[in-house]
Amino acid sequence: MSNFIAPVHLELHFSKIFTLVLIILHNGTFLLLLILILPIFIKIGISFLILISALYTTRKHLLYINHPVNGCILYYDELLHYIKVQLKSGQVVNISHNSYNHPQLVILKIDGYFDRLIIFRDALDIKTFRYLRVYLRHANTCGN
Repeated sequence: MSNFIAPVHLELHFSKIFTLVLIILHNGTFLLLLILILPIFIKIGISFLILISALYTTRKHLLYINHPVNGCILYYDELLHYIKVQLKSGQVVNISHNSYNHPQLVILKIDGYFDRLIIFRDALDIKTFRYLRVYLRHANTCGN
């Protein structure tokens, strides 16, 4: 396994699919809230929480503002035989075994960080997205 693919640079851009998913989820939740039989002040409070969730999710996971994993570089460490992640801060960390890999979606989890990076296939170019999936498949077999 000494000849692994070149490092993958995760420079993400706006995802239309993820935007559509967020709109459907938050608007659907709001519409379900409207048909519930609750006092108006409770509905207003829950609506406020839905709005906060939409703003947080949009800022953190759709626009990648202040996301610690955005802009990282994945590379294969030949000495340790592990996939390593170099963050923008220069810190080198491991990929968590909780990362999810699907042909349409990747959820990248880094050891020591609570935030996950949600990547739909249209947030990266096709080649980079495929390389990322290969890295994650390999990282899951390495025992990370």
